[in-house]
Amino acid sequence: MTSELINKINQKSKQAKFEASRNYRSNAISCMPYEEVVVLSPKYPDFIFLVHKNMIFDRNSVCDSSYDVYSFDRNGNYVRKEEVEELGRDFFTTMKVIKKL
Repeated sequence: MTSELINKINQKSKQAKFEASRNYRSNAISCMPYEEVVVLSPKYPDFIFLVHKNMIFDRNSVCDSSYDVYSFDRNGNYVRKEEVEELGRDFFTTMKVIKKL
């Protein structure tokens, strides 16, 4: 995987983190990414995925966690934000981490 491809995906990751930080509210429920990884999935061989692991805060306390998954084509072009439920449970157990951002 080329550094140019990783850089494209990293730019999208930075943009998503920036949007999350803008939407953070200390007196309400907010979601913030704490780890980002670039992964491949054998179930979806034509795509590269950016996975954000999130902490969900409720009034400044961590109350839950979640995932955001963004898909990219093999050229690093953003496709869409995936519905995690539609990817299936095996997505997370079979994904291969290519790079931690």
